[in-house]
Amino acid sequence: MWEYFMLVGERIYLRPLERKDLSDRVLWINDQENIQTLTFDWPTSLAKTEAWFNTTLTDSSKYHFSIVEKNTDRLIGMTGFVEVNRIHLRGQLYITIGDKSYRGKRIPDDVISLLLEFAFEELGLKRVYLYTLPNNDRSRHVYKRNGFSFEGILRNHCFTRGKLQNLHVQSILAEEWSAEVKKSNSDRSRES
Repeated sequence: MWEYFMLVGERIYLRPLERKDLSDRVLWINDQENIQTLTFDWPTSLAKTEAWFNTTLTDSSKYHFSIVEKNTDRLIGMTGFVEVNRIHLRGQLYITIGDKSYRGKRIPDDVISLLLEFAFEELGLKRVYLYTLPNNDRSRHVYKRNGFSFEGILRNHCFTRGKLQNLHVQSILAEEWSAEVKKSNSDRSRES
């Protein structure tokens, strides 16, 4: 649900990325465990991140959100869409749970649900896709659990961690998401 420029879920809410979040973003990007699954430029600095932030403010192909725990208002991660294409009606999703104490708690399930509703209902996209590195089986499992289909592997597609690496591609289409939402709502009404 979109409330006051926030996407509000059961345990978390997503709000637009703010300047005050950038220092946490820098820590998460530079963390040795996190960088093993990131496909973008690192290490980074606060100055470099602030410059990046300033350019994204007016870029309509990107939607960056901060993941915040509802009960504590604690910033725990970052998420959003890049490469949103309004002609081809598609966007690339990303999620990083930066605060390690929140890993293994199925927070991405809440995030994915909110992002897909935003993508398909608010932005009118027809396809949401994502990339993962070969070492990120855990994320691929999470996306599969949330309705994403494996599409294939882009071979030697991304230079990261000092070498060319494959990227695994997963996606979900608007009609697949809609069918899953209807099924989920039907299951909930039977339980009540």
